[in-house]
Amino acid sequence: MKQVDTVTGSVVCAHCGDPCADGAIVVDERSFCCTGCSSVYQILQSHDMCDYYGIDPKAGISQRTPRYGADAYAVLDDPSVMHRFVEFQRDTTIHLRFEIPSMHCASCVWLLDRLDRFDEGVQSSEVDFMRKTVRVVIDTRRTAASNVAMLLSQLGYEPLLHGEGTEAATDHERRLRLRTMYIRIGIAAFAAGNLMMIAAAQYLAVGETIDPTLKRVFDLLSIALAVPVLLYSAAPWYRSAWGALRHRTVNLDVPVALGISTLFVRSVIDIAMGSGEGYLDSFAGLVLFLLVGRLFQQKAFDAVSFDRTYRSFFPLSVRVERQGAEHVVPIDQVSPGDVLHVRNGEVIPCDAVLTSAAAFVDYAFVTGESVPVECSDGALVHAGGRVVGRGARLTAVKNVSQSYLASLWERNGTKTDRRSYMDISDRFGKWFTAFAIAVAVLGLIAWLPDWQMALTVFTAVLIIACPCALTIAAPVTLGTAIGRLSLRGIYVRNAVTLMDLTRITAVVFDKTGTLTEAVHRVQVDHRDLSDEAWQAVQAVAAHSTHPISRSIAGSSVSSNVSDVEEVVGQGIRGTSHGYQVAIGRREFVAPGDNQESDTTVAAWLAVNGQLAGAVRITPTLRSGVRAMIATLRKRLAVVLSTGDSDRDRDVFVDAFGPGQMHFEQRPHEKVATITSAKGTNGRVLMVGDGLNDAAAMAAADASVAVTDGTSTLVPACDVVMPAVELQHLPRLLDYAGIMTSVIKASFIFTVFYNAVGLGLALAGLLSPLITAILMPVSSLIVIGISVFGARFYARRSAWE
Repeated sequence: MKQVDTVTGSVVCAHCGDPCADGAIVVDERSFCCTGCSSVYQILQSHDMCDYYGIDPKAGISQRTPRYGADAYAVLDDPSVMHRFVEFQRDTTIHLRFEIPSMHCASCVWLLDRLDRFDEGVQSSEVDFMRKTVRVVIDTRRTAASNVAMLLSQLGYEPLLHGEGTEAATDHERRLRLRTMYIRIGIAAFAAGNLMMIAAAQYLAVGETIDPTLKRVFDLLSIALAVPVLLYSAAPWYRSAWGALRHRTVNLDVPVALGISTLFVRSVIDIAMGSGEGYLDSFAGLVLFLLVGRLFQQKAFDAVSFDRTYRSFFPLSVRVERQGAEHVVPIDQVSPGDVLHVRNGEVIPCDAVLTSAAAFVDYAFVTGESVPVECSDGALVHAGGRVVGRGARLTAVKNVSQSYLASLWERNGTKTDRRSYMDISDRFGKWFTAFAIAVAVLGLIAWLPDWQMALTVFTAVLIIACPCALTIAAPVTLGTAIGRLSLRGIYVRNAVTLMDLTRITAVVFDKTGTLTEAVHRVQVDHRDLSDEAWQAVQAVAAHSTHPISRSIAGSSVSSNVSDVEEVVGQGIRGTSHGYQVAIGRREFVAPGDNQESDTTVAAWLAVNGQLAGAVRITPTLRSGVRAMIATLRKRLAVVLSTGDSDRDRDVFVDAFGPGQMHFEQRPHEKVATITSAKGTNGRVLMVGDGLNDAAAMAAADASVAVTDGTSTLVPACDVVMPAVELQHLPRLLDYAGIMTSVIKASFIFTVFYNAVGLGLALAGLLSPLITAILMPVSSLIVIGISVFGARFYARRSAWE
């Protein structure tokens, strides 16, 4: 069955939609423009994957000019080349990440998520559409990286090689898109200008007789100028509309394409019947203004781009050894060759070589498997792994990829299925389009038998009633808001998270490292410990990210330590300089000691099996915490849940109230507290430092991880916030609520704008040319409202 372009009547390729030449390749009664397109079709057919064409009719990509030759992918068999594409490798399992700049629609995602159907060596594949990448897990016993790259190429999705980047490819594609749009605008402007001159000549000749031959030349020339506008300049609307109609639905371009067609056909009929000069000048002007409007919208989107891959700042840091001392630096300042000290529970920020004797790395963040992998000295460890037990000393071999760490975080997805404003606006846009077509038909009928006015009203209604502004209000508002928050170091998982924050009714706080400073004023009674023994205690403490251990360690370098074991909620033990050191709860450091524990002690020390000291700390509340809690208590339920003893009860009783504090809670008890708060108060926000709070964060409706000099990244959290910004938590919640109001304001404006426009169009007061000018204006105004609202309230209302 041949596929025919409804506009030109020519046969088009069943795969990519390009016109087929006379020598078209025919397979299964389908025509293809080239061997490449027919090959892709046959691959899909042989694997029963032709549903690909049913998801999006414009999915296929032309294979006439492949980027690389057939043998280009053989270089991936060279380990020195392949490692650039490897995210993770263990035994025969390799995780590859390829950049696919040609990915563009739902069909692409559907197909690339099913690569295992084509190659038995592919275990799984996962698409990141925003970054235009596909992550492929392969078994090297059954396939190779070069085979996967070749498969992608055969399917029409050539991966980038030779160090090219998605950002550069995306910029190139954007330039090509703009170039094509400028050509379309140029053709439309040329035609509109000449058609207006021809129309002006005929208008000025009213009352005088024009030579029939000259009149015929004018008519033919007008049609000749208008046809390229119809077939090329207006093609984007026709392609989009035809794709929707093939799926028995309507999209936003259907009424516009219908209006353009009506104006063109009406004008040609008028000219052919000799009943008038037609409105081809208005037709060309209409397409011109539609294109200019789309160009302005695209430039507006580019100006407020909120792609977090490049613009956001991930507020994580890592300890780097420089000149014999450890320094905490942002992860984006890590360079190959830097010596990193990654402690228990911290995420390895980049690919690195292990230089300590041994380490256990949990790759659950990368692979989903929670069994730690034992690595020995000299082993390559991959970014995204979490150090378990003892800390690790590493030498970086790659720069940190914040976009990769962000993708690891986002890969976990949201915890529940939530309806967002984007979904609502998309659904409303489809219903509004159907409503606009119905109104246009009613207007046409109402103006009969005046066919001229009826067609004018019909065309004007279809063009003015475009709900584009409705569909862009939410993503532009929320995306701009995420961008503004990132400037303050507050990283939000996605736009839906902001909507979740508007529905919070209770907040549960962790204490140590969240409400208090990560490093405390420490009073240590180390009972006649020698300087060497105390240095051993500090060295072991340096392997933990717990605030008490960090306070003990000070600036100590975590080297010359072995047999490190950290038990969540209990303590840490290890050997350094020949001393066996234990730090933590009394029952942990001295299991056989039955003496009553001193509740004023934050941690006990044991050296070589004997109690050797006690640590008392004076907690220091973070700046603005008391005022922040007081502000939240005016409108929300506020609860404290901590694993520490109640020695600091008096510090927090005024802030939380005596019945809202829970001490000495294990991780599972924190989850129970969250569950209880949800049953009593509704939707709960968990705020912690991420060290012992992962389970509680996963149980909450939304969660905030407070970072302070660690590279601990919690997959379950929805917001990552620097500790210095914690005092502004109420403002973050307020800001999320204000963004909801901005979206509603955009909705109200759009509905009002369209109602007025529809009324004027139905009354016959708007010509198609005027509606073409007014239609993009509404979208530009909504973009202005959204961007101004997000930036204004971020600068004036929420943060001052």
